[in-house]
Amino acid sequence: MKTFDKKMFCAALVGLAATVAAGRAEAACPVTPEALKSALVKADEKDSTGLNNHYWAVAVDRTGAVCAVAYSGETTASQWLLSRQIAAAKAFTANGLSQDGAPLSTAQLYPWVQGSPSGGNPLFGLAAGNPLDGATVYDGNYDKFGTAQDPLIGKRVGGTITFGGGVGLYDGDKAIGGLGLSGDTACADHSTAWRTRKLLKLAPSNPTDKLTFDDLAGHPHCPNDADTQGVNKPNA
Repeated sequence: MKTFDKKMFCAALVGLAATVAAGRAEAACPVTPEALKSALVKADEKDSTGLNNHYWAVAVDRTGAVCAVAYSGETTASQWLLSRQIAAAKAFTANGLSQDGAPLSTAQLYPWVQGSPSGGNPLFGLAAGNPLDGATVYDGNYDKFGTAQDPLIGKRVGGTITFGGGVGLYDGDKAIGGLGLSGDTACADHSTAWRTRKLLKLAPSNPTDKLTFDDLAGHPHCPNDADTQGVNKPNA
């Protein structure tokens, strides 16, 4: 029978602590709830696309766990409540499909998931393969929604959204999380998410995750989308 080795035990504890600390560092939230709220409100005020609605914004860390939730209106009820979980799914999608040096927005998925006479595009049915965790996303105290104590914090709610509003978050070329916005048209969600990410200084060095208009293989137009940000056409 092996004898207890105190030194080895202590060394193992130190190693475990270092591993845990490293894991936390890798999964650090890219943004604080306060910073997300501030950037979202400013982006909302500046953006003139869509229906002039307010937004929910959700940020996830690199593991896909929700780490910040905010809304741009005066109260929780100032924007569509349904958009809270849509924003979470957009953030999860953008983070999950973005890699170092290769950002991907949810708007870019749109043309790849549509059905066609030939039997569908390569990613047809994508959203059905990763459903939102309804039991998690609807849980918790309504009064805490959109605060630093939002019940979504720390949860991986999943979901896959294939229209505008989700973008990856970056430190230079390194992918560090995802941002999802919802509350208006898909184009306005993308436009305001683009502005919010820029205000947070979390855009990739080479933002190739732009929405494409005026192309059969692109994202459809939306009402009042002339000044949409982060697009290949008509605005670079």
